[in-house]
Amino acid sequence: MDAADATAGIFLLLFGIVGCTLYGLIVCSMWRMVNEIVGFRFLISQALTDVLLMIQFGVWPGIVILTQDEIISESWRWNIHIYLDFTWWAMVYHYTVIAWSRLAAVQWPNWFRTLPHGTSIMICAIPWFTGLLQSLVEHQFEWFTPLYYSPTRYGMHSNWQQYEVSGTNTYYMVCNVILMVVPFPLYVLALAVLFQRQSSRNLQLRSKYSHAPISTSSYAAQQRQLSIETRLLVPCIINTILFVVGQVFISQCSKHGKWMNWAVMVVFATNSFVNPLLYLFFSSVIRKGVMSNCRKNFSLSAIYNDYEIRSSPRTSSIVMRLNHRDSTITSHLNYRINSTS
Repeated sequence: MDAADATAGIFLLLFGIVGCTLYGLIVCSMWRMVNEIVGFRFLISQALTDVLLMIQFGVWPGIVILTQDEIISESWRWNIHIYLDFTWWAMVYHYTVIAWSRLAAVQWPNWFRTLPHGTSIMICAIPWFTGLLQSLVEHQFEWFTPLYYSPTRYGMHSNWQQYEVSGTNTYYMVCNVILMVVPFPLYVLALAVLFQRQSSRNLQLRSKYSHAPISTSSYAAQQRQLSIETRLLVPCIINTILFVVGQVFISQCSKHGKWMNWAVMVVFATNSFVNPLLYLFFSSVIRKGVMSNCRKNFSLSAIYNDYEIRSSPRTSSIVMRLNHRDSTITSHLNYRINSTS
């Protein structure tokens, strides 16, 4: 392993670990609010796919490059690629589910905010099941050419001539393009409904305040939840656009040398890494939740460390000696005072 291998491997490994850690903080924050914010349920499901992708496009290839070993045997390449495609298609199908959830949140807010947990789980299971089914079916065809990790190529490798001639590249291109296009009409409808509803709400508020301003706690709570769900539109749309840009880059840059393959791994991992950053930037609720969790963990850690220090045998003996010394000094002082008086 030379300096280039170390640089490429360490970067991918650390990039994946940092992304998974950051996503862990985001998921913990969203998990505490899934009863109030229904949209978080779907974002948590998408987060699981992103974490798996950061492992397989960041941590995994980083270890492969650093060890200069494929890790798995050649006979397992086919089975491993079934898993890799399963997580990939699950992630891609989640874009449509997330887009639908944003539309449902603004189009049918009263129905969406009371969506049962069981229904949410069934909806979240659709992209997972569909991705697994597609991966299993595509691997049954003889023309399908799988990819595998190559330590010398800094990423995924295959028989690229067979990959092109067999139609595998065309298959991926068509499926990814179709699934990239599907979410955008849903986002357009969601934005149209949002703007129309905002205009009508402004007119209603003007008429209300001109006669008798009324404000109830339930109405305020509904408006707060709708506002949170609406603000989640922005990071979801941005991430979908970044996914499209990443696909264009990947289609143009793969199969052109080890550093271009490494760049493709970085783009794949970045596509998942950017999601938690967008959530932190655009959602004040998630941001406050993460900060609150960090404060609690740090304060509990400080209390625990203080308790450990105080309860350790060495510290206990020191404290006992100090207390004994103080009591001895105090008794001597009292004896002197009494004797002089």
